Amino acid sequence: MKNEQLSDTYKMLYDYIISDVLFQICNSNCDYCVKYLIDNDKLPIAIWKKLQHYEKTASKNMSGTRLDRHKLASCICGAIIEVSPILGNDGTKIPKKINELAALYIGLNVIKVFMMNDFLHTVPLEDKENARRYLKNNFNICLPSINENVCDTQEYQRNIINALYWSHSKCDISQKECFHFDIWAYAKIFYHLELYNRKNIEKCYENYVKSQPIN
Repeated sequence: MKNEQLSDTYKMLYDYIISDVLFQICNSNCDYCVKYLIDNDKLPIAIWKKLQHYEKTASKNMSGTRLDRHKLASCICGAIIEVSPILGNDGTKIPKKINELAALYIGLNVIKVFMMNDFLHTVPLEDKENARRYLKNNFNICLPSINENVCDTQEYQRNIINALYWSHSKCDISQKECFHFDIWAYAKIFYHLELYNRKNIEKCYENYVKSQPIN
């Protein structure tokens, strides 16, 4: 496995999304740090191995071989939770769901990148790079507000992070941690969050156009 070539897609996802989210979380609190090695693998390789596992699991129930963006986001989310790359500096105790928070926002940013690429196909070529920079800095995937809940009184983000946290537990027999991450359920969640944010990206682009000087 160590000698296998990482895909260009994974390199892009790691450099521009995974490492960026992990950096932002660790930069927000000096008690957080990122694991360098996981089972003798450097962090990018360890996450890639888990991602490969989830991708192969998903492909068993697919008619094609290529994962769409929602399944890819789901597989990456599961891989991050299982690797749990964030820990406390020098054994410092940190919030127990911090890796689930990282996993959620890494998955959301995967969706963001694909949404941006789709949207930019409609933008004039001469304006594309400026629009890309604006969307990258100003468009964020929004989650439904608590006011949109039908019955639940807890905010959407907390519900998702709790559900992600409960996807792994200790096996009563082996006393080892086991994972029950549902690729298909979270792929559906990412799909619905993309639909929920389509008007948001349109609005963000409208704000970009308004911000441009009139020639």
